[in-house]
Amino acid sequence: MGAGLAIDFLALNRSNDALRRGDVAGYGYAAIRRNPMPLPHIVSHNPATVYPPAGGYCMGLELTQHRRLLFISGQVPERSDGSVPEGFEAQCEQAWRNVKEVLAAAGLGVEHLVKVTTFLTDRAQLVTNRTIRRAMLGDHQPAVTVVIAQTVNSKWLLEIEAIAAE
Repeated sequence: MGAGLAIDFLALNRSNDALRRGDVAGYGYAAIRRNPMPLPHIVSHNPATVYPPAGGYCMGLELTQHRRLLFISGQVPERSDGSVPEGFEAQCEQAWRNVKEVLAAAGLGVEHLVKVTTFLTDRAQLVTNRTIRRAMLGDHQPAVTVVIAQTVNSKWLLEIEAIAAE
């Protein structure tokens, strides 16, 4: 590991400490969040002996070390005022915004996600779901499971739950 990587981790630690104190302008926070780098304690595994992933995820994700885990309850496509957007694409984007808000409240970003489970109400939503997930996650590829199921509220076309690690 080079010196640049160590400096980045020092900045990240200072940023998280500053954020926990309520100092959102903490040292290095904005620069690190704008340009997230792969975290070396999160290792992807895609063995050649297993059918390759369809894209945007990995078959296994190993945490070689972590300081904390965040378990995100199922995020539904409701805005803070309780309204639900029309259409699957808008609902999927809203559910992902909610996931990102919970991550941010803990001082984390999408690069900390290690497991995402999405519950869809219709198999026809698979491609759109994958496209939006990949746009929301960028280059980060956590372990992913998609399940076709009913949601508790018939207005919701999906629900997303996740686990993040630092």
